[in-house]
Amino acid sequence: MKIDWSTLALQTVNVLILVWLLQRYLFRPVARIIAERQSAAQALIADAEAVRLAVRKELDAMTADRAQLAARRAEALAQIERDADQQRAALLAAAHEEADRLRAEAVAEIELDRAALAHEASARAVELAVDVARKLLERVPDSMRVEPFIEGLVNGVNGLSPTARQALLADASLQLTVPRALTAHEQHTCEAALSAALGHAVAWRAQIDGTLVAGLELAGRHGIVRNSWRDQLEQVRNGLFDGDGRV
Repeated sequence: MKIDWSTLALQTVNVLILVWLLQRYLFRPVARIIAERQSAAQALIADAEAVRLAVRKELDAMTADRAQLAARRAEALAQIERDADQQRAALLAAAHEEADRLRAEAVAEIELDRAALAHEASARAVELAVDVARKLLERVPDSMRVEPFIEGLVNGVNGLSPTARQALLADASLQLTVPRALTAHEQHTCEAALSAALGHAVAWRAQIDGTLVAGLELAGRHGIVRNSWRDQLEQVRNGLFDGDGRV
């Protein structure tokens, strides 16, 4: 086999030229393009990483804000619950206080009503007792309605102060209240007894008042002397009541 060195050399030169051409017009541009693409890809990757980090940061911030909002919401709800508990406790305390006050007022009112009813019942009992006593005393004979009381009337006149007796003596409008019309004997006895008590004869006019029941009452402009069952019954009635009208 014979080698053609000129042809081989020519082929070698052609290969070298082809390699140089490929390197100059294909490999280097492709490598540059690949490098540029890699650089762009690295830039995109870096941008994407930056975006990812920014998004992560935003997410972390949002998570922190959400947690802070949740904490604030929980604190607000807890404060609302505390305020509601305080208001509920205050309302309950006020309601209990108002209920106690109303209960106390009701008890006091009931006690007042009970006392008023008891007083009214006692007053009615007293009035009934006095009325019964008056009706019983009204049954005494007429002969016992005047003369037995003359001495008591005279004692009442004698018990007056000198000034009161002098005023009674000088009174020209004396009135002797009697339970019924006087008999002549009773008229004479009253005149004699009163004249003796006052020191000389006095003029008086008789006034019939059946509510006296029995007894006599001598009245003038400046005073009155009583000795009658009406007066005694009134004293008994007043004695059953205290100073403010209570039994």
